[in-house]
Amino acid sequence: MYVFLSTLLVLVHLFYKLYDTIRNACDAVHRRCTKLWCASTTAELDTLFRTFTSTDKIPRHLVIVFGHLGLCGESILDCVRLIGWCITLDIPQISFFDCNGFLKKNEFILKEEFARKRPDLIECITWNPHARQNGVIESKSKMNVSLLSNIDSRGKIATLAQSLAKIMSSKNLDREKITIELITEELRIKGPDPDLALIYDHSCSTHGVLPWHTRTTEFLMLPLYVSIPVRKFTCLLEKYNKCVQRHGK
Repeated sequence: MYVFLSTLLVLVHLFYKLYDTIRNACDAVHRRCTKLWCASTTAELDTLFRTFTSTDKIPRHLVIVFGHLGLCGESILDCVRLIGWCITLDIPQISFFDCNGFLKKNEFILKEEFARKRPDLIECITWNPHARQNGVIESKSKMNVSLLSNIDSRGKIATLAQSLAKIMSSKNLDREKITIELITEELRIKGPDPDLALIYDHSCSTHGVLPWHTRTTEFLMLPLYVSIPVRKFTCLLEKYNKCVQRHGK
């Protein structure tokens, strides 16, 4: 009986993966044949996002999680488009998290590409506010864009543990002073906790993203193709808009 159920589970998983692959391929073909999927101008975005401007449930902090699939130059264009869409929607903060740190290594290319594609929005952005001295944010009217990697999650925990151990060994800090409040303050990134995380990967996993900030974050899956369509992005926001946060109640 166990062997039968295991085999059945494997078959169901394979059929689902096949269905998901075919669906993504069909979406990609349809998007290629429909100009609406490639909308990028402010006027087209305003038309698509009109339903959201009248609602209250817009995420204050959106996280795009790139898993282990790997990023490429085309992914930078996706980031540029996502930033532009978030500015249109008045989302105050967007973070890009990738395990391998591709975006951090190519931060200059991302900024250069954004300046080339959307020169009208350059003054609307503050880049990496959490990396600024004392966490000072230039202007509340600007949207904060953060580039994160494992260094900012698991790496930050490891670095903090090593730092505390070193300070204690030098007898500059008492063990009793290491409290939850101290650790929370050291680990937190400036700005609100993520309300919505969109995952670009085969599996719905946090991939190590900000584990101490995602207690009430809604995780949804992005489609697995290079150029993220506007329509799919709005569908995910609609899905998030219908979510009811019960906070464990």
